[in-house]
Amino acid sequence: MVTFLLFISFLLNIVALLAIVILYSRQNRFLNMEKEQKKMIKELEEVISTYLIEMKEENEEFMRTFNQHAKSEKRITDNTDDENVNSSPLQTNPKWSGAGYKQASKAYQQKLTPQMGAGEKKFEVQPTVKTNEDPFLQQVLSLKREGLTVEEIAQTVGKGQTEIELLLKFRQIM
Repeated sequence: MVTFLLFISFLLNIVALLAIVILYSRQNRFLNMEKEQKKMIKELEEVISTYLIEMKEENEEFMRTFNQHAKSEKRITDNTDDENVNSSPLQTNPKWSGAGYKQASKAYQQKLTPQMGAGEKKFEVQPTVKTNEDPFLQQVLSLKREGLTVEEIAQTVGKGQTEIELLLKFRQIM
């Protein structure tokens, strides 16, 4: 019986030593992973700091060239201002085409006139100035005056129904 107890004791000691070895190896694996992660973090910080330093240098170089360009541009404009003493600030700015102004003035030139019919008020647009600039618009307006529907006008001119509706709405004819 003593041999049996000694055998069990040796067996338990071997199992305990095996467990200690396994736990020690796992702990070392985690310590190694921790060291590797710290090393990777350090490398990433170095890479990012290097990248930031490069960006800073590029920005400084850009600012130097921009300032040099601005100074040279200022010298050029100062030289042209000396040559053109009578020029106004409006002449140095790019010219405005005025296309929007023309369309707005046409819209303002149209006026609404009330017409009384069978007890209700109707408003129709009567342009004060007739323009022949847009033949498509003139064609659509003439077809509308003839009494065609929006679908018929769209089929006649070969455009979409929505496009014709919008055109008429913007012209306040619909």
